[in-house]
Amino acid sequence: MGSLLRFSRIAVAVVVFALFVMLFTDFGMSIPTVAVWLVHIQFLPAAMAFSLTTFVLWLIITLVFGRIYCSTACPLGIFQDICARLPRLGRVGPKWQYHYSEPFTRLRMVTLFIVVLSIILGISALSTLLDPYSIFGRFGLYVLRLLWAFVLNLWSKIDSAPQIRFAVASITGMVISFVTMVIIGAIAMRNGRTFCNTVCPVGTTLSFISRYSIFRIDINTDKCIQCRRCEHRCKSSCIDLVSHVVDTSRCVVCFDCLTDCPNDAISYTYNRHQLSIPLFQKVKGTVAGPAAGISTGRLDVSSSDDSASARTVGEDSRRPLDRRRFLTLGAVVAAVPAIAKAAQVADKIDTLEEPRNHRGLLPVTPPGTRSRREFLDRCTACGLCVDRCPQKVLQVSLKEYGLLRALHPVMNYDLSWCIYNCTLCSNLCPTGALHPLAVAEKHRSRIGLACADRDYCISYGKGVKCGACSRRCPAGAITMVSDDGGKGPYPVVDSRKCIGCGACQYVCPAKPKAIKVGGIA
Repeated sequence: MGSLLRFSRIAVAVVVFALFVMLFTDFGMSIPTVAVWLVHIQFLPAAMAFSLTTFVLWLIITLVFGRIYCSTACPLGIFQDICARLPRLGRVGPKWQYHYSEPFTRLRMVTLFIVVLSIILGISALSTLLDPYSIFGRFGLYVLRLLWAFVLNLWSKIDSAPQIRFAVASITGMVISFVTMVIIGAIAMRNGRTFCNTVCPVGTTLSFISRYSIFRIDINTDKCIQCRRCEHRCKSSCIDLVSHVVDTSRCVVCFDCLTDCPNDAISYTYNRHQLSIPLFQKVKGTVAGPAAGISTGRLDVSSSDDSASARTVGEDSRRPLDRRRFLTLGAVVAAVPAIAKAAQVADKIDTLEEPRNHRGLLPVTPPGTRSRREFLDRCTACGLCVDRCPQKVLQVSLKEYGLLRALHPVMNYDLSWCIYNCTLCSNLCPTGALHPLAVAEKHRSRIGLACADRDYCISYGKGVKCGACSRRCPAGAITMVSDDGGKGPYPVVDSRKCIGCGACQYVCPAKPKAIKVGGIA
């Protein structure tokens, strides 16, 4: 039975992981429906989208079966399982054996509290960096997609197929995602699911429920021969063979331990095993504790001399801060304001080069945004909309929304424009940051407003016949008119018709652009 459960878990995990990889690396834009469905059932995105059905369903599944989400539906969890398995193929030496460790309860609670508080306050930086789905999504967008394009281009040289043109969505995003996955993968190779059981907000949330799960891993102490094979196989380090207890709050239900036990002493069941010959008897009353000198649950065997000695050792072990380290730290701290000020000055200089009425324009959010605040609060920067955008007008932000909201998608109309009939990004978003749009709704949904400066228009200032912005506008919001003296023409934007698609800005040949699109506050 244990082998069947483990095989089933691995089969489901392989299919889910393959679908997620296909979703972020496919260049043919043919997205499997089940892959999109998997995105929408991710735990934290569903919670941020207020999808109560998905959220409550996972809580019920966890209450019945344990944290099976972490081993079958979470792409980052499956990635950690792959990394943990690689050094343990074949015979496993003592170096790569797992051992039971105490739970980092305080760290888990503090991390979850800070993440929840940041979401409530609208600071999405922590949820962006710690959400497991978003971490894997960025890795798929920035790293896996580029690697797959490289492989396809190598194959095209053999098959005489056309080359795939691709570009890095964001150097900063690529570095952050790559370093994050390297760290998580290295930790998984050495210590298994440490990330899931320390700082992952999803794992900590589900641990509250899995502690009381109906089905759980249980040890039959009458059969256990203390070989410790199950403990050495447990990637969650949650099997305590001293007390023969499995910490179900950390167990990810991978079933690896079931197949290693030579005496069939460990099983996945809803019954808790009871000893045929009880080793402990329940003592009524409180006489036993005080009589034994135990009042706090622990026996204090240290004397006052020992305590004084320990304090002396602790005091002697304190070392003053090294002068070189102090000076280095001081220089770094002192340099931070100077660097920030230099960046502000550089931004002001760049701004002065733009037309006066183009200064201070807000960045444009993707289609499906109901309010800028809601979009920034709910987006976890998973990169799915950026990855699937057919025009590649969606790019990854760095400081457009502020550094605390870096890696969120932003429209870059200098590179491309938003297709008038495309609603792909809004229908894919799993967190509710972008609301689904029909094509007719997209035609009426405004995400920005074009702003023209006739002094920079080559038709008005240089007498060149252009009008490209007017011809390209799909909403018919731009007309070319002349001034009272007959000079022109120059573009005039009808704010009632403009939806902010950016086609006018993209085709404008003037430098700097005579027409730009600003976001809606």
